[in-house]
Amino acid sequence: MEVPNITGYAISFIEDYGWYFLICVVAGLYIYNTYLKQKVREYMKWKSEQEYSAKYHKNPDLLEKRLNAQQEVVKKLQAKYDRDAEEFAKKIEEKETQKREDLMKKLEGKGGAKLGTTFKPEYNPLMGAGTSGGYRPPKRSCCKKGGGCG
Repeated sequence: MEVPNITGYAISFIEDYGWYFLICVVAGLYIYNTYLKQKVREYMKWKSEQEYSAKYHKNPDLLEKRLNAQQEVVKKLQAKYDRDAEEFAKKIEEKETQKREDLMKKLEGKGGAKLGTTFKPEYNPLMGAGTSGGYRPPKRSCCKKGGGCG
């Protein structure tokens, strides 16, 4: 008795029906993504709402406990947010007072500064940074550097 060659059957199937199989897979994915995916989501949402209403409709005490627990969590989060906001406001105020104090210390002994006191007395912007050199306009000549005029 001979064992059937499965790989041979698979290759034969792909050779004969491969394009049909590929087209069906692509069409199925397209239909699922455009139509069925939304329908499945709607069904799951509806089912979840039905289970929720059935569970809490039978036992209203569970609903009350759940709502109270949610309110407690909200109160805790709000209190934490208020504390954080208050600490942040204090930090900002401390930074502003520190800036004001630093500014007052800087201006305390100076009494203001005159405009020309920070520069050297012999400073002339056209002379450049040093005492030698300066701006010299280029020579105007019709002659080129390499020689020859005109």
